[in-house]
Amino acid sequence: MGFVEEFVFQNYCRPILDYSGYNFINTLTYGAILLAVAFFVFLPVLRKLGIKFDYRFALAVLAFVLFGSTFRILEDLKVLPRSCSPLEFSFYTISPGVYILIGLITFAVVLATRWLSKKSGIAHYKILGASGLIFAAPFVYFSIINFKNPLFFFLIIALTLILAIIAFFAARHFKKEFAADNLNLIAVAGQALDGTATFVATQLLSCGEQHPVSNAILGFFPIGFILIKIALAFLIVYYIDKEVMDANTRVFLKIVIMVLGFAPGLRDTFTVGVGTCN
Repeated sequence: MGFVEEFVFQNYCRPILDYSGYNFINTLTYGAILLAVAFFVFLPVLRKLGIKFDYRFALAVLAFVLFGSTFRILEDLKVLPRSCSPLEFSFYTISPGVYILIGLITFAVVLATRWLSKKSGIAHYKILGASGLIFAAPFVYFSIINFKNPLFFFLIIALTLILAIIAFFAARHFKKEFAADNLNLIAVAGQALDGTATFVATQLLSCGEQHPVSNAILGFFPIGFILIKIALAFLIVYYIDKEVMDANTRVFLKIVIMVLGFAPGLRDTFTVGVGTCN
């Protein structure tokens, strides 16, 4: 095996096959590819089609995030296998392949429902959101009927709601304009869910954490992990509101923050519910 093949295997393939998850190299690679596709493919195409990004569009997209997160549970339950080869379907049942699969499905449905909206006169976000829920429903149902830890599942939901409410009142007290934008709070809530689910899974259920930076923070100051996630979300969204002039781009950026929080957060929450740890 040559140097390049060994490098690719050790940093990208082995973490998939041995369930070790992420390292600094594959994390940076996947993150860069995700952002590049989002901003140089999805954003220009959707903008050219005249699709307006707003709070309602974000909620519709959130239905597809739920679809992707619960679809991912099938591999956790060993219903679907995993593979590190992009030529095999099993590659698309886990990260990073599942992001590619769900992203392409979502993008295709956005285009199809945009056309259907024009033909029917029904608001685009309504058709898009309904489509996402239809995709998600069977996987949510399958996850729920396989729950082994429902109390911990609802604990994560309850803690996230409490944190979201606290964040809302804190934002309204310090900066009313921030709290007036529902999408800002959804973006923060997504990061709160991700942080809370990770905290409960690692600290109460002794699950492992696959991201190196997160693992370091959890090892040093566990509760601080949630606080850092929420604080960073606040700062990033605040910076977006302050520095990004184009309204459509602002909302798109917030949707990206929302997805980056809810996608792993929902997956981890349902993983806790079904009682599997990787």
